[in-house]
Amino acid sequence: MSIRSLTLSLLASTALAGCVTEGHDFNSDTTWIKDKRTTQADVRSVLHEPYEVGSSNGQPTWTYSFGRYKLIGKSLVKELKIYWNPDGTVDHYSFNSSFPEDTNRAKPAVGGAAPAAAASQPLPEY
Repeated sequence: MSIRSLTLSLLASTALAGCVTEGHDFNSDTTWIKDKRTTQADVRSVLHEPYEVGSSNGQPTWTYSFGRYKLIGKSLVKELKIYWNPDGTVDHYSFNSSFPEDTNRAKPAVGGAAPAAAASQPLPEY
């Protein structure tokens, strides 16, 4: 095998094993977001333009998303979805992440008891 063929093979292998990112990375700390107080201008000043806009049952939503995708190994994704009131303030939001720094922060303490409400509440009937 020639040096050139070996070099091309190594470059192709590296490219396949590498990762691809999508979206814009953002700080996972959401403690600054306050329901009924944080405005769209506040969110734009911190996070800039949303990755996606949409609606949920007619309620406007903004989504901030960042993913680091791999062909080999675990891909990582985080998403912040903000639901807006008609006056342009946050109604509520959800944040989900598979990044270790986020999942480790959200884990309950070892030996911690399950929340009482979760143990005693029956499932809803539909």
